[in-house]
Amino acid sequence: MFATPTKTNTKSIIGTAGTQAILEAIADSGNSVGTVCIGGINASNVQRVLYQSESPRKRLDGAAIVSAIMAAEDPKAAAANLAQLIATPPPFVRNLDASASSDTATLVESVPGIVQKLVQVHPLVHNMINFVVANFVANVTLAIGASPIMSPYGDEAKDLCQFDGALVINMGTLTAQSPPEYLKAIQAYNQRGNPVVYDPVGAGATGIRRGVVKQLMAGGYFDLIKGNEGEIRQVAGSSSVQQRGVDSGPSALDAKAKARLARDLARRERNIVLLTGAVDYLSDGNRVVAVENGHKFLGQVTGTGCALGTVSGCFLATHPTDKFLAVLSALLMYEIAAENAAAKEYVRGPGSFATAFIDELYAIREAALKGNDGWFVGRAKVSEVSLE
Repeated sequence: MFATPTKTNTKSIIGTAGTQAILEAIADSGNSVGTVCIGGINASNVQRVLYQSESPRKRLDGAAIVSAIMAAEDPKAAAANLAQLIATPPPFVRNLDASASSDTATLVESVPGIVQKLVQVHPLVHNMINFVVANFVANVTLAIGASPIMSPYGDEAKDLCQFDGALVINMGTLTAQSPPEYLKAIQAYNQRGNPVVYDPVGAGATGIRRGVVKQLMAGGYFDLIKGNEGEIRQVAGSSSVQQRGVDSGPSALDAKAKARLARDLARRERNIVLLTGAVDYLSDGNRVVAVENGHKFLGQVTGTGCALGTVSGCFLATHPTDKFLAVLSALLMYEIAAENAAAKEYVRGPGSFATAFIDELYAIREAALKGNDGWFVGRAKVSEVSLE
C-alpha cells in the first residue's frame, strides 16, 4: 500500500487508487478472491485506506498489519484498537445523510437555505494558504459571515479542529517546510471528522509540486479537491503536460471529457471534485453538474480561485451531511456575487471589481440573514451532465 523501511522494492507502491483498481479487476473476473492490503498500515490510516480502496463492487476483506502491533508497548491492546477501527467507519463519513436528494432541481432550491445556515453558524475555517492571497481570502471569508484563521503551523490543527470548522490546504507558495505541516493538519482534521479542502495550485508546474501532490494524496483524505483543468488532471494522474505557473492554460478537453475527469477522480477518491473554468463541473463520483455562473473578472484577480476553496470549506463545515449540496451552495453564492459586482456601473475592470465583489458577497450575506432569497431567484445556471 505505502512504502515502509522494511520494503526495499518501492517501485510498485500502489496506494488506495491502485488497490481500488485491483479490486475492480477481481470483480470483473467474476472470481471470489479474498483480499487484504499490507504496507504502512497503522491506526492513523487504516480506516481511510479501507474506505478509499473500496470499489463499487468489491472491498478489502482486511488489512495485514505487522509493525504497528509488534512494535507497540502493548501489542494486544494495539491489535484490539486496530480491530475496533477496522470495524468502524472513518470519522469523515459518519455524518453523511444517505437520504440526501440527488435531484438537481431540488438541490438548487435548497441553496438559499444553506447560505442562510452558514451566516447563522459563523463557521471557522483554518487556512494553510499561500501568502500572496491571504489578505484577500480572509476578507472574502469575513464578508460571507465566516471566521478565518491563517496558520501554516500544522501543530495548531489539534486545537483548531476542536471548533469543528474546516481546513483548507492551498499549496500556491510551497516551501520545503510546507508538506509535513500540511500532513499534520490533515491528520488532525481527518481524525476529528472535519472537512478538508485541497487546492493543488500549480500542481503540474514543477517536479517538486508533482511530488508533493502524490505525498498529500497518500497522506490523508480530502472532502473536496478543487482546481482548474490542469491541476485536476495532475491530481488524477492523467497529465504529463507541465503547467505554466498557476495559470489554467488552454483547455485540452471538451465539455464531456471535463465532466468525466471530475466524476472519475471523485469516484476514485470517494469525495467531491470541483473542476473550475468558464464552466465549472462538480461531481461526487456518481452525478455531475455543470455550473455556468460567474464572470470573466474572476480569472483576472489574484486570489479569487483560492478564495473559492476557502468559501467551499466554510460551507462544508456548515452542512457536512450533504457535501455535494454544500459545495454547490458555495459556488453559486460566490459566482452570483461576481455577476452582481461586474454589473455595477462603477466597475470598469478587475481592480474595481475586486472591491465590489467583496461588497456583493456581504450583500448576499445580509439578505440571507433576513431570509430574503431574492438574490438567488432565477439566477442559478445549473444543469446535469449525462455521461452514459
